[in-house]
Amino acid sequence: MILRLVAKYRRTVVLASAVLFSFLLLTMEVRRDETLTPFLKRLLLESVSPFLKATAYLKRSAGEIWESYVDLRFVRQENVRLQEEVQALRARLGVVEEGQRENQRLKNLLGLREREPFQVVAAGIVGRDATNWFHTLLIDRGSRHGVERHTAVIAPAGLVGQVVEASSSSARVQLITDPVSSVGVLLQGSRVTGLLVGGQSGRLRIRYLPVRAEVQSGEVVITSGLGGVYPKGILVGKVLAVDGRGGALFQEAAVEPSVDFSQLEEVLVITGQGSRPARSQRREE
Repeated sequence: MILRLVAKYRRTVVLASAVLFSFLLLTMEVRRDETLTPFLKRLLLESVSPFLKATAYLKRSAGEIWESYVDLRFVRQENVRLQEEVQALRARLGVVEEGQRENQRLKNLLGLREREPFQVVAAGIVGRDATNWFHTLLIDRGSRHGVERHTAVIAPAGLVGQVVEASSSSARVQLITDPVSSVGVLLQGSRVTGLLVGGQSGRLRIRYLPVRAEVQSGEVVITSGLGGVYPKGILVGKVLAVDGRGGALFQEAAVEPSVDFSQLEEVLVITGQGSRPARSQRREE
């Protein structure tokens, strides 16, 4: 019965016990009972101390975890911001580098225009042949700029090809690597002439070289000026190897072109000879 009453009114019993215990301590303090009071104080302190230490540890740990979380969150945000800045700087650097490369290419074109005694028109490449059967480029200059069929196209490194089709504002250029292309060439050292032809793999060969001609590997190949399309003296490439077949009437030579056709972005179209390019014929921006 008593246990049931205690269980039913446990909150009241606990509160009353605490009040009674506190009153007892106060009474002992007033009476200055120097024997029992310190003992009860120590007992109370030792019983409460673990809970106080645990509470302080949990509070300190929670504070450290929260500070670490806040710091980590700020670090992540700063990391994202720095990554975005790095990407933006890389993009800007790419634009600057591309601008420098374009500036150098245009300087090379301008230097070529000043060196060569040809009337030329600068053009940008806006399209390439997507197959290996035809080797052609599309440029952004046409008949209204002075570009016509059967006009030679060059780059700072050497001969590129000739215009085979021209509209008012664009033209198609046949590369010298095209299998149906042919260019009259002159070997600068041996002074013999031949016919430069292209191939499916982009290789160049000189045919109809005199069988007794002493052609050397590394010899410079230039245009001969024969045929009326290509002016004389334009660099074509250099001889890689000579094929002198026994009993043949002529010998042939493999040629490495001086132009890297995969890297072309701008070219010059020769529209006339014997005068400098007029200001009105400079490439329009």
